[in-house]
Amino acid sequence: MRQGTFQDAHQFTAKWEGGLSDHPADRGGLTAYGATLGFVQEIAATASGKNFLQAIGVPLPVTKAVMRQLRPGQVAAMFRRERWDALRLDELPFRQAALIYDAAVNHGPAQAVKLSQRGYNRCVVHGVKLAVDGILGPLTRKALQTDTDKVVREILEARREFYEGIVAARPDQGVFLKGWLNRTNDLEKLLLA
Repeated sequence: MRQGTFQDAHQFTAKWEGGLSDHPADRGGLTAYGATLGFVQEIAATASGKNFLQAIGVPLPVTKAVMRQLRPGQVAAMFRRERWDALRLDELPFRQAALIYDAAVNHGPAQAVKLSQRGYNRCVVHGVKLAVDGILGPLTRKALQTDTDKVVREILEARREFYEGIVAARPDQGVFLKGWLNRTNDLEKLLLA
């Protein structure tokens, strides 16, 4: 079973998120290393968030010009605070934490947890399935301690189906499908090596 830390998970995610992007079909709009303008503005919307951004050297207010100046380390600090730490992913086995973290950066925390809940539920033969509610509560945390290769594979399969559902509902997003599936396949190689 692979062990790791936030840095290990983020290294994978950062590779796939890339640098500065402003693809016209990307519903996230202007993105720097995976952080959308809206994500950074949400952090800046609270007093503690403003203090945090200032502490890591992000000028306020958050504008497109500020986004273009972000550095990878600043974005990593934001994702650590808003995704890894907020979801208390250090409390999960690394593979489960990495699955949720990468999906949380890509889809937001609630959708990331739903994907894990769906994948886990596919493995339940006898017993109670998890509510697919996007809440990383005590029952989901306990269930995800079951860190088997089968659970990992089923969570990844749930993610593939999620991507395919996006494209089915919004065909203009098809331009991203190959990259999304490649990312999922690469994550599978990392976690099942």
